[in-house]
Amino acid sequence: MPKTSTRKCVYLLVGQRGAGKSYYAERILANQPELSLISRDEILVRKFGSTDTNPYGGAQWYALEVMHRLLRFVLRTRPMVKIVLDCWTEDSKKRISLIQKLREYGANRVVALYLVTPREVVNSWFWLKPGIAKVEEMKSRSGENLVYFLADAPSRDYDAFHRLAQQIDSDGFDQVVRIDPRTELVLLD
Repeated sequence: MPKTSTRKCVYLLVGQRGAGKSYYAERILANQPELSLISRDEILVRKFGSTDTNPYGGAQWYALEVMHRLLRFVLRTRPMVKIVLDCWTEDSKKRISLIQKLREYGANRVVALYLVTPREVVNSWFWLKPGIAKVEEMKSRSGENLVYFLADAPSRDYDAFHRLAQQIDSDGFDQVVRIDPRTELVLLD
């Protein structure tokens, strides 16, 4: 009897804050509803109201734990699944660790969808994220439970992230696909 192979693929969205990972995930799922989405950001927003939370409050750890539980469950219980994973990974060490976990959970293909969003777009999209504002707005927006950033934060993030992603092709992905999320919509196989 021929052996049937299972196909369990995870497409990891890779990009800095404001690169359009969540936006791109929505576009892909609208065109390919058979895909599953697991989003760390969605977990944070549902539980804490924002992706930018107190770094000492444990929200980020909570969201990662919930995300890993969901990934483990889906990859271990479905014989075939394609997951779009929206989870920020700041450097190679984090990506390599995540890839190893995904393979432990049962993924037999892990693809990076590396968003190469232009800097000026990131500068604009960053400020559309829920729960954040510019430092100069602190006085006029106090009491709104916001996290404040310097006006140049998106540009600094952009530079730091792309410097840390220079070796992405060596992180252990089965494939790295570079995408401009504004124009390209790569159908996932």
